[in-house]
Formats: sequence, structure tokens, C-alpha cells
Amino acid sequence: MSQSIFSRPCALTLHFRRCTLLALIAVIMALPGCGSTKVYTTDKSLVYGSTIYNLSAVKSVSSRIEGTLPDGKTVNLDRTDKKAFNALLDEHDTLVVATIIDMDEKELVYQHSRVKSYSEFSKMVKRQEPAMNSIRKFMANKKSRQLKLK
Repeated sequence: MSQSIFSRPCALTLHFRRCTLLALIAVIMALPGCGSTKVYTTDKSLVYGSTIYNLSAVKSVSSRIEGTLPDGKTVNLDRTDKKAFNALLDEHDTLVVATIIDMDEKELVYQHSRVKSYSEFSKMVKRQEPAMNSIRKFMANKKSRQLKLK
């Protein structure tokens, strides 16, 4: 008559130990694949309109505002206050204003418009600030790979 392993307490303990040992070996062998060894690529791209800009090697991102006078001269409008801008408008009826994002040698013209008042100019400046903030956050985030600007 054969005895079952369940009828002998010593055999049951031995069987339990073997199963536990096999489970432990399986867990130990599976652990090396479960680490936080994620590798993030540095490929970053910015999409604006229908153009894709590669930002992988970009070291600095900055913005500027330029105005083009009717005679073709370019004027820096970065820190222009209301009084100085209105003086330019009094001298020239309209200005063509461009808000530009510089990425090392690359240039992204974010907005380009003919401006007839300081309020229009101010709106252009206020639209550029959130775009620059989202680019800075995007560049600082290692996991993000693509940013779509609106």
C-alpha cells in the first residue's frame, strides 16, 4: 500500500520547502528584468504649424520681438514700453511685428502681423509668453519627446 505525501507530516514539510525554494529561485531569476533601468532618448522635436524642429542638440532657447519699419529697417522691440511703441507708431502708421523663438541658430517665427496699436502689440507679446514657458518645461522633462505648439 502506498502512502500519500499528505499522510506523512514530514513529507508534507519537505514538499512545501521544495516548492518554496523553486518559487524563490524563479523570483530571483526574474528580478534583474524588473529594475528601473529605463533609458530615455534625447530625441526632442517641436511641431509648429506644418514644420518640425529638431531640438535634440539645442543648448539655449530664447525669444525676441522685432519690428520692421516701412523703409525695411528692423527695430528690436523686446523691452519697448507703451510710450516708446506709440512714438514709433506716430512716426510710421503701421509696423510689421514678429515674435521669434531662437533655438541656437534656428529661428521660429511664432507670430507675424501688421500692428496698428499698442494693444495689438501687447496681445502678441502675451501670446508668446505661454509658448516660451511650455518650451522650457518640455526641454526640462526627460520623458517628453515631442511638443506641439499652438
